[in-house]
Amino acid sequence: MRLIVWLLIALWSIQSQASEIRDAEEQRQRAEQQLQTLRQDAQLDMKKLKVIESELNRLNSESKKLTREISSSEQLLRELTETQRTTEGRIDSVAQELTDLLEQYRIELVAYYVTGSTLRADPTTDNQLADYLPFLLDARQQNARAIELKADDLRSLLLEQDQNTKIAQKTLIDLTDTRDALSQRTRDQRQLLASISRKLKTKQQREDALNSDLQSIDRRIKSLQLESGGAALEPLKGKMRWPVDGRVLRRFGQNRQDGFGDWQGLVISTTENSEVKAVQAGKVAYAGYLLGYGLVVVIAHNDGHATIYGHNQSLKVETGQAVLARQVIAIAGNTGSLDLPALYFGVTRNGKPVNPSSWLN
Repeated sequence: MRLIVWLLIALWSIQSQASEIRDAEEQRQRAEQQLQTLRQDAQLDMKKLKVIESELNRLNSESKKLTREISSSEQLLRELTETQRTTEGRIDSVAQELTDLLEQYRIELVAYYVTGSTLRADPTTDNQLADYLPFLLDARQQNARAIELKADDLRSLLLEQDQNTKIAQKTLIDLTDTRDALSQRTRDQRQLLASISRKLKTKQQREDALNSDLQSIDRRIKSLQLESGGAALEPLKGKMRWPVDGRVLRRFGQNRQDGFGDWQGLVISTTENSEVKAVQAGKVAYAGYLLGYGLVVVIAHNDGHATIYGHNQSLKVETGQAVLARQVIAIAGNTGSLDLPALYFGVTRNGKPVNPSSWLN
C-alpha cells in the first residue's frame, strides 16, 4: 500500500510536469506546421519568381530584337524618302526639259511662219526649207514623246516608291506599337517581381522568427524534461532492455506464498553485486525500504508509467533524483522476503500494475 501511495504522489508530480511538456510539444507542433506551410508558400513564390524572371528574359530578348527591327525600318524609311525626293527631282527635270523643248519648237515655228526661214544658220532654198520642215516637226515630236515616256516611267516609279514608303511607315508604326506594349508588359512583370520579392522577404523574416520560436520551445522542453527527469516508457514496449541479466523465477500474477498476495511483476534471478540499471530515463519517486520489497527504487516516467526495482542490496540513487536510461540505480541483493539474490521488476500504468513480460525484449 505504501508503494502505491509513493507511486501516486510521484506520478502526480511528474504528470504535472508532463502536462507542461505536452503543452510545449503541442506548441512546437503548431509552430512546425506553420513553418511547413510558410515554406510551401515560399516555394510556390520561388517558382513564380523563376517564371517571371524567365518571362523578363524573353521580353528583354524580344525588346532588343524589336529595337533592331525598328532601327532597320527607320533606316529603310529614310532611304525610301530620299529616293522619292530624287525621283521627284528627276521628274521636275524631265518636265522642264519637255517645257524647254516645246518652247524651242514654238519659237522655230513662229520664225518659220513669220520670216519664212528657220533659226538655223545654214542657208537653204525654199525647196530645201519645204523639205526640211516636216523632218523638223517629226524630230521635235519624237523628242517630246521620248521625254513624256521618260516622265511616265518616273511617275510610275514614284508611285511604287510611295507605296513602299507607306508600307515602311505602317511597319514602323506596328513595330513601335509592339515595342510599347512590350515595354508595358515588362513594367508589369517587374512590378510583380518586386511584389513577390517583398512577400518572400517577409516570409523569410517570419520563418526566421518561427525557427527562433522553435529553438526556444526546444530549450523549454529540454528544461522541463530535466526538471521532471522523465521520458516516455510506451515507445519501449516490446523492445525494452532487461534491468539485470538473469532468468525469470516468478512471473506476473503468480502467488507470492509469503502473505503479500500475487506477484505484481517479475522476479529475475541474478548474482550478488550485479548492477541494476534503469530501463528508461525518469525521476526517482522513492528510494528506500518497503515491507515486502526490501530496498526498492521507484522511477516515474512522464507518460503515466512507473518502473519498480526491489530486493536490492544497496541503492545508488535518492528520492527526487533524475536518472538516465541504463544508469546504475542499485546493486542486486535479497533484502525483503527473498532468500537468494534476485531483482523484483514491476511496471505500472497510472498506478496499476501491468505485466512487464510484454515490455521486455
